[in-house]
Amino acid sequence: MEHVPDEPITLRMPAGVWAGIDAGIDNVVSLAAEDGDEDAVRVGESIRKAGWDQVPWVEGNWPPLDQVIAIRLTRAQWRFAADDARESIPVHEKLHDAKSAQLCRDALALIETVL
Repeated sequence: MEHVPDEPITLRMPAGVWAGIDAGIDNVVSLAAEDGDEDAVRVGESIRKAGWDQVPWVEGNWPPLDQVIAIRLTRAQWRFAADDARESIPVHEKLHDAKSAQLCRDALALIETVL
């Protein structure tokens, strides 16, 4: 069966990995808004909203970072998130932010399993 770009895919991951994806997409949206890139803003906001709607909030707070959660996005949204993670790794490395670079590597490795 051939995959279509908008096919929804659920990935399971620690909440901490999703938090890193969410933070990275937040940065993409902010920069895209400054640059007038409405398409990137639209896609980025759709990813963040989908995540907010699916995260199993604990009394209004983010779940424990090691809790495994399931996030369902379209294939195109996952590709957008993977592109951000891939582009962010060298930035974090240049800033000597090993933790953020590793979160991006973890997110990218997970997402690439379905792309």
